[in-house]
Amino acid sequence: MRLSILFHRIDVFTIGILFPLSLIEYYKNKGIINRPFLILLISVFGVFFSGLMSGAVNNNPLLPTIHGSFDYIKYFLVIFIYAAFFREQDEFVKVFRPLLIVAIFIGVIAFIQEAWAMYSRYILKENIQNIFYIEIPKIFQQRDRQSTFFANSWRFGMYRVSSLMLNHNYLGLYCLLIFNVYSFATKRGKFIVFFSLLSGTLGSFSRIVYTSFTLVAGLQILRGRKWLILLLIPVAVFLFEFSFNSEQNLLKPTKSVELSKNTGEIAGEEGSIDSFYRKHTREKAIEIWKDHVIWGAGPSMYGGALSVKYNSPLYDYKAYNIMPLVVLFLKEWGTIDQFWPQVLAELGIVGIILFVWLFVSLTIMLFSFRNKAASQEVKNLFTAFIVYMVVILVYTFGLTLNLTPILFTCFAFIGIASGFVIRSS
Repeated sequence: MRLSILFHRIDVFTIGILFPLSLIEYYKNKGIINRPFLILLISVFGVFFSGLMSGAVNNNPLLPTIHGSFDYIKYFLVIFIYAAFFREQDEFVKVFRPLLIVAIFIGVIAFIQEAWAMYSRYILKENIQNIFYIEIPKIFQQRDRQSTFFANSWRFGMYRVSSLMLNHNYLGLYCLLIFNVYSFATKRGKFIVFFSLLSGTLGSFSRIVYTSFTLVAGLQILRGRKWLILLLIPVAVFLFEFSFNSEQNLLKPTKSVELSKNTGEIAGEEGSIDSFYRKHTREKAIEIWKDHVIWGAGPSMYGGALSVKYNSPLYDYKAYNIMPLVVLFLKEWGTIDQFWPQVLAELGIVGIILFVWLFVSLTIMLFSFRNKAASQEVKNLFTAFIVYMVVILVYTFGLTLNLTPILFTCFAFIGIASGFVIRSS
């Protein structure tokens, strides 16, 4: 088995093994299942069964339907897994501390990358495109060809660092997750921790990360960390520039992008590949949805890595005129980087409604556990989770939902904290 395939499947193996064991634990201790917890569980499986129904309505093959339905909910199951086996507040600290150390290390590497790239470009006059300390692209690529996944390494003259993670978005969102929890969990905090985490967050130069950082930093400023205003000002300037730069605005793709039907090549300004890809895949998602309004076309049919794995018939050019070059990019990237259009195409109106309710029920559960928390420290922890739920919603408009380092880690934190709050109450 190739290492890349192992990385893609290890989370599925983990959840598939541990979730049945967690159900046994819940059966032994029925008292730990309260109403908000049960509502969330029902909501999760509501999405799963809607996927099965969608596949049945469209007469899709059973295996892709089950696999695709499970893929939508797999990380939500992490909450129930960790809640079943973690009972004490100290256990959260034991889990968070090593992840904090990892995030600090990643942030330091990000700072070194940024400094080296800027020095090389503006002092040494060298053309720096990518800085990798380990062969991350080769680990994650499943084809022996040059990847375009790591294109556009510079934005507004600044290098978009990836540190030891897959890309700048993963780095920024992961460091922001740890920064968010650490900021709410501590009254003062240490300079080296904040410096490292913010280096990883701001070094991503990602509009998704910067928008999310604005929310997190704004709340921390209200809690007394006024020094974050010094960082919020340049971030606001970048976001202002993003909003007027059509190449960087998700809602207003550049008009300069064109695709030659003869050559199949994209013509336009630098960085326009992303804009074209998002615009084209979003338009096709809406076309597919119009033909499958209620239930969608079915899981594993459009927009994700599984649709490529199972050779979805929707990618036939005669079906929806999806450009072959776009399909090529999808095979390499494994996502259309737009979660809600994908859900609309695959699960239809029913899927959209159930997913919205899933996020609502999770938020209700977090508020419920926050109110039940015995100490202010734990209340702050759940406040951090609620804030990051907004971050997750933000990035689903420009990325896929299942970013393993971010979603798995966040939901594991929620599961651990939920476990000891349920038992203490």
